[in-house]
Amino acid sequence: MKTGIYHNERIFLPERRLHLERPRIKRLLENAVKSPYVAVIAGSGYGKTQAVYSFLREYGAPTAWIQLSERDNSPMRFWESFSRTMELYSERVAARMRALGFPETDGQFAEVAAIPEDELSPDEKHVLVFDDFHLIEDGPVLQFMKRAAQAPFPNITMILISRANPDINLVGLLSKGLLVHINEDELRFTEDETARYFQLAGIPLSSQGVSDIYGDTAGWAFALNLVGLSLKKSAARQRDARVAMKLNVFSMIENEVFLAISEELRRFLIQLSLIDRLSTDLVAELAGDEALVGEMGKISAFIRYDIYLNAYHIHHLFLDYLRQKQGALAEDEKRGVYLAAARWCERNDYKADAVAYYHKAGEYGAIVRITRLFPMQIPFEQARFLLGVYDGAPADVLERIASYHYQRARLLIGIGRYGDAAAELESLVGRHSAPPGAKASDSGASDSEASDSEASDSKASDSDFSRQILCGAYLELSFIGYLTLPDTDRCDFDALMEKAGECYRPDSGCEDFAYTDVSLDAWASRVGTARKGAMEEYIEALARAIPHASKILDGFMSGLDDLARGELQLYKGNLKDAEAFAGQALREASARRQHEVQNRSLFCLMRVAAAQGNFARIQELLEALEAQLEDDEYALRFTSCDIARGWYYALLGQPGMVPGWLKSEFSHESIGNFIAGFGNFVKTKFYYADKRYYELLSFIESGRGADSALFGKLEAKVLEAACHHRLKDAGAALAALKEAYELALSNELVMPFVELGKDMRTLTAAAMRDGGCGIPRQWLEMINRKAATYAKRLTGVVLEYKKANRIGGGARLSARETDVLNDLYRGLSRSEIAANRDLSINTVKMVLNTIYAKLDADNIADVIRTALEQKLIP
Repeated sequence: MKTGIYHNERIFLPERRLHLERPRIKRLLENAVKSPYVAVIAGSGYGKTQAVYSFLREYGAPTAWIQLSERDNSPMRFWESFSRTMELYSERVAARMRALGFPETDGQFAEVAAIPEDELSPDEKHVLVFDDFHLIEDGPVLQFMKRAAQAPFPNITMILISRANPDINLVGLLSKGLLVHINEDELRFTEDETARYFQLAGIPLSSQGVSDIYGDTAGWAFALNLVGLSLKKSAARQRDARVAMKLNVFSMIENEVFLAISEELRRFLIQLSLIDRLSTDLVAELAGDEALVGEMGKISAFIRYDIYLNAYHIHHLFLDYLRQKQGALAEDEKRGVYLAAARWCERNDYKADAVAYYHKAGEYGAIVRITRLFPMQIPFEQARFLLGVYDGAPADVLERIASYHYQRARLLIGIGRYGDAAAELESLVGRHSAPPGAKASDSGASDSEASDSEASDSKASDSDFSRQILCGAYLELSFIGYLTLPDTDRCDFDALMEKAGECYRPDSGCEDFAYTDVSLDAWASRVGTARKGAMEEYIEALARAIPHASKILDGFMSGLDDLARGELQLYKGNLKDAEAFAGQALREASARRQHEVQNRSLFCLMRVAAAQGNFARIQELLEALEAQLEDDEYALRFTSCDIARGWYYALLGQPGMVPGWLKSEFSHESIGNFIAGFGNFVKTKFYYADKRYYELLSFIESGRGADSALFGKLEAKVLEAACHHRLKDAGAALAALKEAYELALSNELVMPFVELGKDMRTLTAAAMRDGGCGIPRQWLEMINRKAATYAKRLTGVVLEYKKANRIGGGARLSARETDVLNDLYRGLSRSEIAANRDLSINTVKMVLNTIYAKLDADNIADVIRTALEQKLIP
């Protein structure tokens, strides 16, 4: 767990010690965190955050603290903060959550909620705090929290700190015994605590004086603190404590806090009130003077250091006071603060905040630069957020920043407005068309070469400017053609990519396309039609497009054509050819850092090895997939590896070994999401292996989330037939089988049928007994024979798997697993094991999860006990 550094000198001792020494509050919170939910609801200044914060520092559980703001109503911003905070639990948890993206549906939320269950120890309590929850209004983020209320995160207690009751059905949670509610009355200081406070602060008061202050403040912590500051200044005020207390709160902040500090610190605090993320690094950078940061310690009752976030947090009332004074700052001064904050956020990968601050600073060149960092397929919520910023840009940005034009089109593509994006891009082409071979001028600078403040807004020469726009426009038009191909059956994306390549000049800014990894669904093929020859046409178009795409985007799409060839041969049942093409794709993709192509090539090779009955080869390929987990450049590595492993375990008839999030509901996204589509493909295999036939049929027959690619349609239709066959509905089974046959016939596709093994053997036998149901007997016999062979080979793989893992007997561990187990037995922590074995912490966690599964253990004690019983530890 990352905690940051705790700076005691920045803590206002009396108030902090009082919270630590309030046994009533401590007992209350100790009992509360035993529940899945805790709601701490009270007005401003009641010490909500302080009480929870002080308790958790002593409690010792791994804690993730999320400090919410109004901007967290943006799903993109919220998910960046949420997933980043999950790193305090586990980097693997955070990476998997980032890969899945913000969950907009119940099914997607179930996938996210399963991740902590998969990754976090069930023996260790974890705490997740959402501070200032009242700032979250109705919308997707509130819906996320409502789902969390209905389905608790396993192993995690969620604490909501809010000034008002959140709209998440607290009454329902209370009635089920899932929630502890802490209110203002419980947080108020008692009269005895009030007396103790002033005693610790060194302020002598009579019993009547304490009673008067307690009666007038009603135990309000913030008021007590201000009264204490006022009374410490003047003995005369101690004689009239009630007068001191009754001063206006903002007036008291002005007189007792603001005017008591230096002019330099006053101005600095007003600057800090402009931004939300007060990281210690950013605060130090803005201050430029350690003495100024040190002086902040004098008012640490109003500015606390957060060990969980390694950041400062300004009390709400003090922050409201500071914001009223922002008019004292010059516009250039504000812009400087926004730029510093934006650059810090960009360096630390808080893209939403970086974009928001650059927007306030008017740095649209920087916003475009950040947009270029997003993957080829920008997630829906992120695209919608960025599009709002782009649409708010001044009109002159269009004339100054070339890539603004086609980057905006990318955002339209991200929210599914393909027609609008194409229309804008075609309009750009019409306005900027010029002979593609025209020589670029050496004068001027494109937005890619520009600095943040000036050069990014400098327009290059007309030829360079137009060439960059044309290159980007043709590139995005090509992607639209590629993405919409399943519905259009038009393979003209290659011609558009060729035009982009003709416009490309490294010295004209055209090199400024940052995303270089192609986004893939479960398949390399985007063909949606069953028309004969369509697959080959697509592969030929890919082969023509790749040299240009690779030149512009540094290896983009490399190996994708050979992967498509390998997949086609796999689906045709030509295993040797499939293996050769997929192997070539893997080599090409590895050389050019095409992670998704590498992953799908390995997945294709796994399917080939399974069809060959080659258990050893499957293990090699699984290890190669897991090796991708070490590559930080591959953002989807955890998700894609999970999906491949999920397919393997479903194939083996071991649904319990499938990663938890793949056991959840199907994704029904309205806008295409390739990784969600890949996940859905493997979920269908899990549901079938787990005999959840009705749920699987409901998903297939609803058409929601259905794959538009031919391979996806065929896989779904074959499973539909198999489900009906399992449910003894012969008529429906044979009807679906005939539809699947008709989808497969033109391109001679067989593997989806064959991979069902004995189930397809019995189904085709039933079809032959029924007279073929319109399917040629020769075809049924061929599928029956191939399915029988596949079933026999798969049986061999399953037996070897069980033997290797001692299923039905003792477990069998690999050499690495044995090493990790021995270290665990010796008492080493995960980080110590990683250092001892020269492994990453993520690899150690993955190995431990495998050991848990093989030994059927729920905790470390079970692991050690079972390992000793089976003599796995020498």
